[in-house]
Amino acid sequence: MKILTKKGMALLTTLLFLGLVSVPATDGRAIGVGKTKTFLRDKFDESVIYIEAPSHYDYGLRVGRQNHLQYKIINFLARFIKNCKISEKEIQDQINDMEYYCPFLLKELKGLSAGCNIKLERLVYLQMTLSNIFGRCLSNQCTVTLSSGKATKNNETFLTQNIDTKTGEISRISERILRPLITLRPKVVKINTLCYKYVYLGIPVLWEFPLMNEEGLGFGGTGLILTKNESRYIDEGQGVSTFMLERLTMMTCKNVSEVANLWKNTERASGTYREFPHHFDNSMSVWCDKEGGILVIEQTHNHIITVFGNSTDITGTKEGILWSANHHQWLDPNLTGSVFRNENLPSYIRADRARELLEENYGNITIDVCKSIVRDYKGGWDKDKRDSADICRISDEKYPSMTNFAWIIQPKSLCIYWTRGPPHRYRFIKKDLSRIFGE
Repeated sequence: MKILTKKGMALLTTLLFLGLVSVPATDGRAIGVGKTKTFLRDKFDESVIYIEAPSHYDYGLRVGRQNHLQYKIINFLARFIKNCKISEKEIQDQINDMEYYCPFLLKELKGLSAGCNIKLERLVYLQMTLSNIFGRCLSNQCTVTLSSGKATKNNETFLTQNIDTKTGEISRISERILRPLITLRPKVVKINTLCYKYVYLGIPVLWEFPLMNEEGLGFGGTGLILTKNESRYIDEGQGVSTFMLERLTMMTCKNVSEVANLWKNTERASGTYREFPHHFDNSMSVWCDKEGGILVIEQTHNHIITVFGNSTDITGTKEGILWSANHHQWLDPNLTGSVFRNENLPSYIRADRARELLEENYGNITIDVCKSIVRDYKGGWDKDKRDSADICRISDEKYPSMTNFAWIIQPKSLCIYWTRGPPHRYRFIKKDLSRIFGE
């Protein structure tokens, strides 16, 4: 199914590049919008963009004004998208959903609308369109690992994340649109009505991948693959979307204990519906903190389990290591709708390999070991070459998926590492955020 015309793809790629590089450099001073400093490069690092706003509405307003060309390009993209029909009722339903379950996101969208001069309903349409495209690009088949304390060489804490996408025409969209939008520059946000600054990759408001906050709380996540067996039960229900809950967690929690409490006490959305803001619903979220805490959350609307680094009675392995792929390891799939091994074997292979690598390197895990885990290709269908069942995936005849980019969080030193492409072909970029987080 063609999503974009060739002409549309060419125009979009050109305009997108211009939009990405058009954010004006500054000398570290605030750009004046009202009375609050709002958008500037980090004076310690010109490649980090810093955003401060007094409220969620003002955050949307500031980024809308500063990045208006980028949002205009996204608006332009919609003209060339085929087979994506969204009714006015669907748009209004999403607005009502946000107003009830997560009003902060609706406030940001209203500010964004005023800032970039695009109607709120149109922005919601664009976001639903983005989730339609990018949601199909993101294969929900990522892999993460967590290690801390005795598992590491120097009493460190690490989180690794592989982001996987589908191949084919969708992959070309991902290569030319999704990846540059997400990986070009990290952005640090401080919304004064909430507790903590946080850093993310992605498009402000519309598509953010939170990485870490100023307290050292780090994030990763893996999508849950749901069964296609119509005779099996899938747990569904309304609530706060995973996308919104992840951001709220970043802005309000400082350690994994607070994260677990927030998620347990929040009414969570889950099910088969995948339009914005529910494109990440059912996902497993993973967290680390500078105190050495690590956490995997498996959850649906009615079921949740929080697995910590010392939950050895649940994991059946040594303290200080956790991992996740795209199935429920510790929740009962019969209650949630997660795939069984015979429904998606690569997820189970990657999870088994992640555990194997953590156990093999136990007591000696360093940042270099984490990079090697992210790049690993010894656990798939063929132990001697890359394939679709590896942690660092490439597409093959069995599964059309590849690892598109990756990140590593090192919370104790407030450092993030990420790649701008497949980690076996791209170097990791390091950003020490201790100075900007310390302001």
